[in-house]
Amino acid sequence: MATTRGLISEEELDSQLESEVLDEARDLVSNLELRVQQVKNGVLNPKEAAKALAQESANLRMKARAVNLVGFGPLTHRLDEYLSEIDAVDHKQADDLIAFADRISAVLDGEAVDVEDVAAVLRALPQQNTFNVEDVTVMDKDVTVIIPQRSAAKVVGRELAACGYRVATVMNPIEALELILETKPDLVITSQVMPRMSGVDLACALAAMPATKSIPVALLTSLDPDHPDLKALPMNVGLIRRGAQFGDDLADVLQRFNIT
Repeated sequence: MATTRGLISEEELDSQLESEVLDEARDLVSNLELRVQQVKNGVLNPKEAAKALAQESANLRMKARAVNLVGFGPLTHRLDEYLSEIDAVDHKQADDLIAFADRISAVLDGEAVDVEDVAAVLRALPQQNTFNVEDVTVMDKDVTVIIPQRSAAKVVGRELAACGYRVATVMNPIEALELILETKPDLVITSQVMPRMSGVDLACALAAMPATKSIPVALLTSLDPDHPDLKALPMNVGLIRRGAQFGDDLADVLQRFNIT
């Protein structure tokens, strides 16, 4: 007769696997802190540190996708974006990265973050600016940009950042949906053409969910407003045309939704 002694339940297995992932994540954060300290002590080359930290940040982000821990995913996404703008780690950036590490460590060590508080936690994090902050009025507004082409996403993101907005750029619409649910940005700008889910699909999904239906959405497209592919687009979604009209359309959307 077969015996089940020694077998563990699915719940115990899930808990064990999650515990292992969290331990690996803690190790990655410890490595991040160590590399930053080495930069500050002059032991590690700032350019080499930037490359190593970017890789560890990417690994940390993968760990966040493997567990259901509120705030962990958005925090690693924001860290990833911060590091993407760094070629070499200076002392100010080193201090910023320690702030990231401290916040992520707190979540990994059990500090609870309510879904409603995730946006506030992110807003308290350092922001890497690619412009002269003295020339820009930084606003308390978050914009999530979903564009599958990395170069195009950076162009749009930098345009918004130069206007003073905090910007999260995402290339995967499925990942973006999860991020939006946690961070509740002040505006979502999504490309129409994306893999697995079109911009119209994403706009419809956000409009249908009680948790996100009040979030303003704008569609970035080269299609005419009366194109058949845009027929299902919710009436309250703004349109931003690619090309020469981009700047004017973006300004109109920001004014329309009072994101100024």
